[in-house]
Amino acid sequence: MPLRICQIISTLVQSLLKNVHPDPMTRKHTTPPIYAGAYLFGLLMTYMAVGWVLAAYAAPLLMWVWAFLLIAYVAWAGTGAIAVAMLWVVSVVWIAAYTSATPLLMNWKGPTWAISLVGVWIFAIGAVLMLAFAQMAIRTLGWPRPGIFYRLLMITGAGMLMGRLLYWGSMPTPQSMPILDLT
Repeated sequence: MPLRICQIISTLVQSLLKNVHPDPMTRKHTTPPIYAGAYLFGLLMTYMAVGWVLAAYAAPLLMWVWAFLLIAYVAWAGTGAIAVAMLWVVSVVWIAAYTSATPLLMNWKGPTWAISLVGVWIFAIGAVLMLAFAQMAIRTLGWPRPGIFYRLLMITGAGMLMGRLLYWGSMPTPQSMPILDLT
Protein backbone atom coordinates (compact mmCIF):
# COMPACT_ATOMS: atom_id res chain seq x y z
CA MET A 1 0.00 0.00 0.00
CA PRO A 2 2.72 2.60 0.83
CA LEU A 3 4.46 1.79 -2.43
CA ARG A 4 1.25 2.56 -4.34
CA ILE A 5 0.89 5.92 -2.55
CA CYS A 6 4.49 6.79 -3.46
CA GLN A 7 3.80 5.93 -7.10
CA ILE A 8 0.69 8.11 -7.12
CA ILE A 9 2.59 11.03 -5.57
CA SER A 10 5.45 10.54 -8.03
CA THR A 11 3.03 10.52 -10.96
CA LEU A 12 1.31 13.64 -9.64
CA VAL A 13 4.60 15.52 -9.23
CA GLN A 14 5.74 14.49 -12.71
CA SER A 15 2.47 15.68 -14.23
CA LEU A 16 2.83 19.03 -12.46
CA LEU A 17 6.40 19.36 -13.65
CA LYS A 18 5.29 18.60 -17.19
CA ASN A 19 3.19 21.79 -17.11
CA VAL A 20 6.09 23.94 -15.92
CA HIS A 21 9.00 22.73 -17.99
CA PRO A 22 11.92 24.45 -19.60
CA ASP A 23 11.32 25.04 -23.27
CA PRO A 24 14.22 23.32 -25.06
CA MET A 25 14.51 26.11 -27.62
CA THR A 26 14.71 29.09 -25.30
CA ARG A 27 15.35 27.44 -21.91
CA LYS A 28 12.56 29.58 -20.45
CA HIS A 29 9.91 28.20 -18.17
CA THR A 30 6.37 28.20 -19.48
CA THR A 31 3.36 28.45 -17.21
CA PRO A 32 0.14 26.50 -17.50
CA PRO A 33 -2.88 28.37 -18.94
CA ILE A 34 -4.63 28.31 -15.54
CA TYR A 35 -2.04 30.78 -14.23
CA ALA A 36 -2.64 33.05 -17.21
CA GLY A 37 -6.38 33.01 -16.51
CA ALA A 38 -5.80 33.78 -12.85
CA TYR A 39 -3.47 36.62 -13.86
CA LEU A 40 -6.14 38.09 -16.13
CA PHE A 41 -8.71 37.83 -13.33
CA GLY A 42 -6.30 39.56 -10.93
CA LEU A 43 -5.75 42.27 -13.53
CA LEU A 44 -9.51 42.81 -13.81
CA MET A 45 -9.83 43.11 -10.01
CA THR A 46 -6.87 45.49 -9.82
CA TYR A 47 -8.24 47.81 -12.47
CA MET A 48 -11.68 47.70 -10.85
CA ALA A 49 -9.94 49.15 -7.80
CA VAL A 50 -8.21 51.74 -10.02
CA GLY A 51 -11.58 52.84 -11.40
CA TRP A 52 -13.00 52.97 -7.89
CA VAL A 53 -10.10 55.15 -6.67
CA LEU A 54 -10.38 57.52 -9.65
CA ALA A 55 -14.11 57.85 -9.03
CA ALA A 56 -13.60 58.34 -5.29
CA TYR A 57 -11.14 61.17 -5.89
CA ALA A 58 -13.50 62.70 -8.49
CA ALA A 59 -10.85 62.60 -11.19
CA PRO A 60 -11.78 64.79 -14.17
CA LEU A 61 -12.43 63.26 -17.58
CA LEU A 62 -8.98 64.32 -18.80
CA MET A 63 -7.39 62.24 -16.01
CA TRP A 64 -9.43 59.19 -17.06
CA VAL A 65 -8.41 59.65 -20.71
CA TRP A 66 -4.72 60.07 -19.84
CA ALA A 67 -4.88 57.03 -17.56
CA PHE A 68 -6.39 54.91 -20.32
CA LEU A 69 -3.80 56.14 -22.84
CA LEU A 70 -1.07 55.21 -20.38
CA ILE A 71 -2.68 51.79 -19.92
CA ALA A 72 -2.68 51.34 -23.70
CA TYR A 73 1.00 52.26 -23.90
CA VAL A 74 1.98 49.90 -21.06
CA ALA A 75 -0.18 47.10 -22.51
CA TRP A 76 1.64 47.41 -25.83
CA ALA A 77 5.20 48.08 -24.65
CA GLY A 78 5.15 45.82 -21.58
CA THR A 79 8.11 46.17 -19.25
CA GLY A 80 9.70 48.78 -21.54
CA ALA A 81 7.07 51.30 -20.46
CA ILE A 82 7.61 51.06 -16.70
CA ALA A 83 9.70 54.26 -16.47
CA VAL A 84 7.14 56.39 -18.30
CA ALA A 85 4.32 54.89 -16.25
CA MET A 86 6.13 55.60 -12.98
CA LEU A 87 6.67 59.21 -14.06
CA TRP A 88 2.91 59.45 -14.66
CA VAL A 89 2.07 57.94 -11.26
CA VAL A 90 4.46 60.26 -9.41
CA SER A 91 3.09 63.28 -11.32
CA VAL A 92 -0.50 62.41 -10.44
CA VAL A 93 0.35 61.92 -6.76
CA TRP A 94 2.23 65.24 -6.66
CA ILE A 95 -0.72 67.00 -8.30
CA ALA A 96 -3.04 65.38 -5.75
CA ALA A 97 -0.77 66.52 -2.92
CA TYR A 98 -0.54 70.05 -4.33
CA THR A 99 -4.31 70.37 -4.68
CA SER A 100 -4.93 68.61 -1.34
CA ALA A 101 -7.13 66.06 -3.08
CA THR A 102 -9.23 63.83 -0.84
CA PRO A 103 -11.83 61.25 -1.74
CA LEU A 104 -15.37 62.51 -2.10
CA LEU A 105 -17.42 62.15 1.07
CA MET A 106 -14.28 62.14 3.22
CA ASN A 107 -12.99 65.08 5.17
CA TRP A 108 -9.47 63.81 5.81
CA LYS A 109 -6.80 66.12 7.11
CA GLY A 110 -3.23 65.77 8.31
CA PRO A 111 -1.78 62.28 8.76
CA THR A 112 -4.89 60.48 7.51
CA TRP A 113 -4.77 62.42 4.25
CA ALA A 114 -1.02 61.82 3.83
CA ILE A 115 -1.36 58.11 4.53
CA SER A 116 -4.18 57.84 1.97
CA LEU A 117 -2.00 59.46 -0.70
CA VAL A 118 0.92 57.14 0.08
CA GLY A 119 -1.45 54.17 -0.10
CA VAL A 120 -2.79 55.29 -3.47
CA TRP A 121 0.77 55.83 -4.71
CA ILE A 122 1.89 52.32 -3.68
CA PHE A 123 -1.26 50.79 -5.15
CA ALA A 124 -0.78 52.64 -8.46
CA ILE A 125 2.81 51.41 -8.71
CA GLY A 126 1.60 47.84 -8.15
CA ALA A 127 -1.12 48.23 -10.80
CA VAL A 128 1.40 49.52 -13.34
CA LEU A 129 3.84 46.69 -12.63
CA MET A 130 1.07 44.11 -12.87
CA LEU A 131 0.05 45.40 -16.29
CA ALA A 132 3.66 45.70 -17.46
CA PHE A 133 4.34 42.02 -16.77
CA ALA A 134 0.97 40.83 -18.12
CA GLN A 135 2.29 40.01 -21.60
CA MET A 136 4.82 37.56 -20.21
CA ALA A 137 2.25 35.95 -17.95
CA ILE A 138 -0.40 35.35 -20.61
CA ARG A 139 1.84 34.59 -23.58
CA THR A 140 1.31 30.87 -22.88
CA LEU A 141 -2.26 31.10 -24.14
CA GLY A 142 -0.90 31.30 -27.68
CA TRP A 143 -2.46 34.63 -28.55
CA PRO A 144 -0.61 36.91 -30.98
CA ARG A 145 0.80 40.17 -29.62
CA PRO A 146 -2.04 42.36 -31.02
CA GLY A 147 -4.55 39.91 -29.52
CA ILE A 148 -2.89 40.20 -26.11
CA PHE A 149 -2.87 43.99 -26.42
CA TYR A 150 -6.57 44.27 -27.28
CA ARG A 151 -7.57 41.81 -24.58
CA LEU A 152 -5.54 43.73 -22.00
CA LEU A 153 -7.25 46.96 -23.09
CA MET A 154 -10.68 45.35 -22.83
CA ILE A 155 -9.98 43.86 -19.40
CA THR A 156 -8.48 47.03 -17.91
CA GLY A 157 -11.13 49.29 -19.49
CA ALA A 158 -13.96 47.06 -18.28
CA GLY A 159 -12.37 46.90 -14.85
CA MET A 160 -12.09 50.68 -14.59
CA LEU A 161 -15.69 51.12 -15.73
CA MET A 162 -16.94 48.51 -13.24
CA GLY A 163 -14.94 50.19 -10.48
CA ARG A 164 -16.52 53.54 -11.30
CA LEU A 165 -19.99 51.98 -11.34
CA LEU A 166 -19.30 50.20 -8.03
CA TYR A 167 -18.24 53.47 -6.44
CA TRP A 168 -21.29 55.37 -7.60
CA GLY A 169 -23.54 52.43 -6.70
CA SER A 170 -22.17 52.36 -3.17
CA MET A 171 -22.66 56.05 -2.43
CA PRO A 172 -23.97 56.49 1.09
CA THR A 173 -27.28 58.05 1.94
CA PRO A 174 -27.43 61.56 3.44
CA GLN A 175 -28.26 60.02 6.85
CA SER A 176 -24.92 58.19 6.95
CA MET A 177 -22.81 61.20 5.97
CA PRO A 178 -21.82 62.27 9.54
CA ILE A 179 -20.27 58.82 10.13
CA LEU A 180 -17.79 59.40 7.29
CA ASP A 181 -16.46 62.68 8.70
CA LEU A 182 -13.16 61.27 10.04
CA THR A 183 -11.24 64.33 11.11
